Amino acid sequence: MFTSSRMSSFNRHMKTHTNEKPHLCHLCLKTFRTVTLLRNHVNTHTGTRPYKCNDCNMAFVTSGELVRHRRYKHTHEKPFKCSMCKYASVEASKLKRHVRSHTGERPFQCCQCSYASRDTYKLKRHMRTHSGEKPYECHICHTRFTQSGTMKIHILQKHSENVPKYQCPHCATIIARKSDLRVHMRNLHAYSAAELKCRYCSAVFHERYALIQHQKTHKNEKRFKCEHCSYACKQERHMTAHIRTHTGEKPFTCLSCNKCFRQKQLLNVHFRKYHDANFIPTVYRCCKCGKGFSRWSNMHRHSEKCGSGEAKSAASGKGRRTRKRKQTMLREAMKGQKEAAKGWKEAANGDGVISAHRSLCLLGSSDSHASVSQGAGITGACHHAWLIVLLFLVETGFHCVSNS
Repeated sequence: MFTSSRMSSFNRHMKTHTNEKPHLCHLCLKTFRTVTLLRNHVNTHTGTRPYKCNDCNMAFVTSGELVRHRRYKHTHEKPFKCSMCKYASVEASKLKRHVRSHTGERPFQCCQCSYASRDTYKLKRHMRTHSGEKPYECHICHTRFTQSGTMKIHILQKHSENVPKYQCPHCATIIARKSDLRVHMRNLHAYSAAELKCRYCSAVFHERYALIQHQKTHKNEKRFKCEHCSYACKQERHMTAHIRTHTGEKPFTCLSCNKCFRQKQLLNVHFRKYHDANFIPTVYRCCKCGKGFSRWSNMHRHSEKCGSGEAKSAASGKGRRTRKRKQTMLREAMKGQKEAAKGWKEAANGDGVISAHRSLCLLGSSDSHASVSQGAGITGACHHAWLIVLLFLVETGFHCVSNS
């Protein structure tokens, strides 16, 4: 809950809950909620950097950028601390994102698939896999990439003769820029007086690089084990979701229809599919047969089998099963026919039995085995009709003989 001792701060905060943006930039016509945001934006057009660092020659457009710069480069102050572990951050937004690693919350949901992220940056990066956007371009060969990190790796691997290389003296890392090397050494190889504990075991380190290398040994370790079955997983949030399959707990409720779900992602997918009037489902079509799927993974799995021998063998197997089922039904029908004839034989006299037997043979030949062979080729629908007519003839013939 937001609170403030000043009315101006409270009013400024309230504008964040509305779409009102009355302040217009005369250069690009972009609108802003406050005059301060507009002033900072105009400075990006004019190149004005009014906020200067007292410790170096850097200057910045906003006061917030100056504060972050001083914390990162000079004071190394990290005022935002996690209440659940020893994590601390320069920025409040990074702390908020870190806390979600404890709670398992992933509020940023992809509108085209089930992917969800803890922060908007990763969601934006994920969305490029759907749109095909590649905003990062190699300045040497003009190849485009979806991520800046992928582009940097490309430059190092393909154009290393044109780029200066700086090797870390403590590990095998090669970095293109000297400033990045300094950041790498400070973040990973600098001695830490505070103990850095492994999140998976009781090991303790004083260098972040050593901690990272140690934690990689736990990478494929499934340390979360279900107490109800043999299921095991690497992450606690996956175990929490799995336990609900045993307990039946469904804590996420749809506000529109009161349907409950075990996972928030499933609730989001349900809401968009059934209650969002503007939602247009994405259809992934097989390029071989044109069949549509709601998920790309299902389409990809189908396309690997589509048109292959595996699909044909599956179809032929289905045909064999159908023929076998029909033959079984025919045998059962013939068995029932024989049992019925036996019952009539016990209930009737000798003449009636002979007449009934003749009536039974009217639709077949005089050879009982040949009649059965003919019946084997009759389909299910015709076979049923034949049995009904046969029963009628038997009853009619039996009564006629008795009356005579």
